[in-house]
Amino acid sequence: MPIVLGYHGCDLETAKYLLGGSPFLPSRRDYDWLGAGSYFWENDPVRAYQWATEPRRKFKTPSVVGAVIELGNCLDLTTQSGIAAVKVAYNAFMAVAKETGITPPKNIDPAADPRGDKILRRLDCAVMNHFFGVLQTEQEADPKTQPYATVRALFPEGRELYPDAGFWDKTHIQLCVRDSRQILGVFRIPDWQREELDLPVLYP
Repeated sequence: MPIVLGYHGCDLETAKYLLGGSPFLPSRRDYDWLGAGSYFWENDPVRAYQWATEPRRKFKTPSVVGAVIELGNCLDLTTQSGIAAVKVAYNAFMAVAKETGITPPKNIDPAADPRGDKILRRLDCAVMNHFFGVLQTEQEADPKTQPYATVRALFPEGRELYPDAGFWDKTHIQLCVRDSRQILGVFRIPDWQREELDLPVLYP
């Protein structure tokens, strides 16, 4: 199974907690981009640190922890099969919402950051969680059904690198680990890499 490096932006106290052997706690916010799970930036400690330093995080001392992740059975939205699965999941979610009279949530910009990235992904989160809920029900009926242990997706984000560019300055690959057993180990960002990437001291 593919093994990748993921980077988790957090505050210093959480970094110490994780490096000391404590588990990653899954996020269950209703706007998580890929549904419930533990989140990482694939191969990008700088983007993880940028996220940790955003004012809305309110981290006293931003930090980053690295993790070795085995993707296992991965719902990979960089592939056509992964994209098709989520499209089917959206149609099923909307059908259920219509049948039950529930108004589907929307992806929106926060009032303090109206740049158009719609970082509050409540619709996407609801679709993903609905999808995984259906799969869990199927697995309970048929134990041979393999649940998705991780989710992987490419997200164009931020501002154009230059006028009319097709590149965006915060584009990244995000990983959501649903099964904590896929996290094989954690590590500190080594000083040589931190200095090479022009990051500050992460573990004072």
